[in-house]
Amino acid sequence: MYDPSLQAVVLAKLAKWERLTESDLNAMLRPEDRLRLRDDLLLDMAHSGLITMRVVGDEPVLTITDKGRELARQQGEPS
Repeated sequence: MYDPSLQAVVLAKLAKWERLTESDLNAMLRPEDRLRLRDDLLLDMAHSGLITMRVVGDEPVLTITDKGRELARQQGEPS
C-alpha cells in the first residue's frame, strides 16, 4: 500500500522538470518520502493518465502528461 499524498509530491517534481528517471526523482525526495515511494503508486499514476512510464536502458523514465500537469497546478493553488 502507498500513501496517496505522495502523488502530489511526485507531480510537483515532474511539473518542474517535465521528465525524470526514477532514480533522479528518488534523489529529489525527502528521506521519509523516499521510503514511501512505491512502484504501485507510479503504476496507478500512469494508469490514471497523470504520467507516462517507459524504460530507457535499464531504468524507468517518468514524464508528466497534460492531465498530470493540470492536477499539479490545481494542487499547488492555495485554498
